[in-house]
Amino acid sequence: MTTTPTPSVESQLALIAALQEQNALLREEVTRLRAVEAENAQLREQVRVLTERLDEVERENAELKKRVTGRTTERTGRSRQENPRPKNDAQAQRKRKEAREKRKSTVPSVDVLHPVDPAARACCPRCGRQAMSPLSPECSDEFEWVPGRLVRRRHIRERAVCTCGHFETGLAPTRVVEGGLYGPGFHARIVTHKMLDCVPLYRQVQAFHREGLHVARATLVDLFHRAASLLEPIYERMLELVPHSRVVHADETSLKMQKVDKLAYIWTFATAMVVTYVFSPSRSGQTPERVLGQSRGVLVVDGYTGYNTVTVPEKRTRAGCNGHARRKFRTVDDSGAAHIVDLYKEIWAVERDAKEGGFYRTPQHLALRVDRAAPAMAAIKTWCDAHHAEHTPKSAMGEAIRYLRNQYTFLTRFLGDVEIDPDNNLSERLLRLLALGRKNWLFVGHEAAGRTSAMLASALATCTLHDVNPQDYLADVLIRVQTHPASRVDELLPHRWKELFARAEPVDTPG
Repeated sequence: MTTTPTPSVESQLALIAALQEQNALLREEVTRLRAVEAENAQLREQVRVLTERLDEVERENAELKKRVTGRTTERTGRSRQENPRPKNDAQAQRKRKEAREKRKSTVPSVDVLHPVDPAARACCPRCGRQAMSPLSPECSDEFEWVPGRLVRRRHIRERAVCTCGHFETGLAPTRVVEGGLYGPGFHARIVTHKMLDCVPLYRQVQAFHREGLHVARATLVDLFHRAASLLEPIYERMLELVPHSRVVHADETSLKMQKVDKLAYIWTFATAMVVTYVFSPSRSGQTPERVLGQSRGVLVVDGYTGYNTVTVPEKRTRAGCNGHARRKFRTVDDSGAAHIVDLYKEIWAVERDAKEGGFYRTPQHLALRVDRAAPAMAAIKTWCDAHHAEHTPKSAMGEAIRYLRNQYTFLTRFLGDVEIDPDNNLSERLLRLLALGRKNWLFVGHEAAGRTSAMLASALATCTLHDVNPQDYLADVLIRVQTHPASRVDELLPHRWKELFARAEPVDTPG
């Protein structure tokens, strides 16, 4: 039997020492690898954060480019390509004919004669033998702008005296303010040009100078604020009517104040009868709570939490804005986002078909929503539920999916109530007027000036809502409101004024 020789103690000690040295080296390598792994994890987190930031910057850059050079409308055309509208169908021809007739009936017509050369009429240039006989003229229309005119009225009041010493004087004209130099039409022109045409007062001063009237900007500021002070009772009554409406559309936008570091806000609360703007130095929920109070009904808004205090079970039901939800997907360059946008087309196709079919806001309209819009919304929700885990929360697609899933209950309110719109585009369009003006007049001087703009914009926007000429309305109401009974202030609201006081045709200003 062969025996294995026993290693010597010295060799065993040398082996142990070598193994211990190797173990120490391995431990150092493990420590180094752990440090590398930690550094790698940190780098991966930095890459993730930078990727999300890059995605956000690219999205912002794309939006800015679109604002500068791209389309501003979100319309994408008819969704049912299999049944496109003919280019020259009977309905389109009828609408064009109605538009032409409307222009002919409302725009003053001036005939400009272009006569035939008298020599040619007396003797034909070709044969030279006889005079030419007239034919029916060839007529064509051209719309041209003729600048409005500024007139100075001389009010001549007759006076008479008796030998007994008694004097009689003609009645004094009614003015916006006693002894005022500027008439109600002048006030109305300033207000409409600034609030509807977005022309700052200093530019209006320059325009008046070109027309021969030298007026200071401070004077126009005084007239602007005077008009608002006279319309304040009407504005307050409009605010009182908002809570009584079952469906209210609301939104808000920022507005700068001069010499104030923080932004102020203009809110809009629109109903079927009145459009009101409210100025607030903050974006807190106190403004909707102050306007709507304890009223019940439906409030159509976006996802902003400032409306939470008035959208509770004992107050108003919240309805969401699919326009906001769709817009978030439109900004993403992704096939999935394009799919969602395509699904959304059916929602607005239903609204368009109801309007064109003449059954808008009827049970038939609601049935059409249930039949076509409800499956489209369900498909959108199903896709978002299936793909939300594929995108990081802060990515553009992740934010769009999260918004839709969180707001889905509110976004589908319109499927069960025909009076609710699927979007909040009404209030967005109303705020666009102030947003455009904000680019021109940049800021308001102080809170009182912001409230003045809100009051005047409310009157003008409500005029537009009811197809009332705002210039005629202001020129009449600025005089009428001074003697009109306060208990009958409703008669001065634009829709009632149109029924009671509006003239059928404008009266020419005497020269």
